[in-house]
Amino acid sequence: MEECPRCGWPESEAYEVLSRHLTSEGVVTYTRCACGEVQVRVRRFEPGRAAPMHRTRPSGASG
Repeated sequence: MEECPRCGWPESEAYEVLSRHLTSEGVVTYTRCACGEVQVRVRRFEPGRAAPMHRTRPSGASG
């Protein structure tokens, strides 16, 4: 488990998510630790099957 280098707070328990952005490499998340340290995390896309999107029809639509 990774920890904040400043205070030891577990990175898996983000204190506050400041922003999250989709990029070509994956999802970049800016978080703030309980001690105030701002961290940047990158969750890279993994190869594999794409998940299907489920769409709903507007109420009253036929088909």
